[in-house]
Amino acid sequence: MKELERDDPLELVGVGYPAAVALETDMATARCLIEEFALTGFSASDIGSLFGSPSYGLPHAILQRRGEEFVRDLITEVFGGRR
Repeated sequence: MKELERDDPLELVGVGYPAAVALETDMATARCLIEEFALTGFSASDIGSLFGSPSYGLPHAILQRRGEEFVRDLITEVFGGRR
């Protein structure tokens, strides 16, 4: 196994971005996440639970910034009005 190098380009690095950018991209990002989870078989209820869990950092951050109604409306939209 290759040893981790200090300047390894594959090293996982978290990058923050300004809150204003976050609000602009939340809609597309949240919708993409919801669609991906739905395509893998998660129910609307399961996906709502993921957004509510701090263990899922990105979905949870979107829920904290935009609120439950925002997430609930997107989930309903992706599932075609059925929950």
